[in-house]
Amino acid sequence: MLHWARARAELDLSGAGSAAEVAERVGRFHRARSETGPIVGRGWDANGWSEPPARTALDAACESRPVLLYSRDHHNLWLNGAALATLGIGRDTPDPDGGVVGRDAAGEPTGILREHAMRLAAPLEQTHPDADLARLRGAIAALHACGITAIHDFEGRDAHRLLRRLAAGDGPRVRTLMSVPHAQLDAAIAVGLETGAGDAWFRLGAVKLFADGTLGSRTAALLEPYDGTNETGMDLLAPRELADQVRHAVEHGWSVAIHAIGDRAVRSALDALEAVRERLAAVSLPPRLEHVQLLDPKDGPRFGALGVAASMQPIHCVSDIPLAERWWGSRRERSYPWRSLLESGARLAFGSDAPVEPPSAALGLAAALTRRAPGSARAYVPEQAIDLDAALTAYTETPARLAGTWPRLGSLEVGAEADLVAWNVDLHAQAPDALAAAHPVATVLGGRLVHEAPHAPEAAVAVSGSRVERCP
Repeated sequence: MLHWARARAELDLSGAGSAAEVAERVGRFHRARSETGPIVGRGWDANGWSEPPARTALDAACESRPVLLYSRDHHNLWLNGAALATLGIGRDTPDPDGGVVGRDAAGEPTGILREHAMRLAAPLEQTHPDADLARLRGAIAALHACGITAIHDFEGRDAHRLLRRLAAGDGPRVRTLMSVPHAQLDAAIAVGLETGAGDAWFRLGAVKLFADGTLGSRTAALLEPYDGTNETGMDLLAPRELADQVRHAVEHGWSVAIHAIGDRAVRSALDALEAVRERLAAVSLPPRLEHVQLLDPKDGPRFGALGVAASMQPIHCVSDIPLAERWWGSRRERSYPWRSLLESGARLAFGSDAPVEPPSAALGLAAALTRRAPGSARAYVPEQAIDLDAALTAYTETPARLAGTWPRLGSLEVGAEADLVAWNVDLHAQAPDALAAAHPVATVLGGRLVHEAPHAPEAAVAVSGSRVERCP
């Protein structure tokens, strides 16, 4: 959430067709601003570029101040020479566990930090609490306009502190399930915290663990090589270490949310959860795997059997079609397997993965039903598409179950909290492709109208016998 709030004010690199175009945007951004701090940008994607990203291109555009550019999938960071020098990253800097410092033929850093090596740049990530609070307020208002009343967030201390402050009444508010990075787990255990602690507005979720990387970076861990290569991706946590971390968390009352994109990472994560199967029932919230973009059919039934939710993002499927066809074409029928998971008894939860993708449920619903990129007539593995009711459940009921708030949240029932969205159209009457254009005309959070589209007709909304209170 905090990364997305910041990204809305930072340099947007989405759609850049080359390293030269990125450098040109960086130069324009630099010349238009008088600040001297680091330039932060997000959204570049080197797949399809004729030349790889390198520090030299950025140095030509901006040599005087550090530049940090996050890739679209947030698993690579591109730095210029000033950033490398400020951080002290040189030819003798070792690769950290689960990360790679990109190097040229002479052993000098290229400016690319992959996976956990990105953490080396943390000292340059300047934090300004007042500015971040203002950005979060604007971002929450934007979520309300999208019809979103609750988030599941996977960040660290800064986001935790600010979102908790907003949830406590310094608003605007969004219901927050806040997970904890595994590096902070022991500190949380030491002060007696565990999964589920909190209230209706802010509660603790799971421990976030990374089993692998991403498709776009070819670091997702696969059982078989990427098509046309000998590469099988990266284990960001080796299977034994992942199992140890899961056991440690569960034994201290913490659920886990494991980032697992490739089929090898998914299997390792399920193996780790299988090993603590008897203890999972004592944890207040269910475990979850994040993304599950490639799945071996033998592992599908294990989700339902273990009570593990598949937390997925429909928009990833349509955004990734060119990459999935290129690298996973030989096993495409096993990619983004929403229907297979549902039919095997898994709980399916949908989200956005913002800031990687926009936090729009409308775009997600269209993707879930069509598996087509906007404007395309060709569906990607259409047999894995699901119907509207299943997709709506994945956006409402299942996330509430994962947060431990069902049926008080995620349902339209007498006595439930009045978190609801009125759309401009009847979603069930729309063609699947048309769902992307649907938008909320009103969003109600806890009985209060927090968003009303301009020129929306006035309507009296009764909730449990009380009129909805309008926000000032």
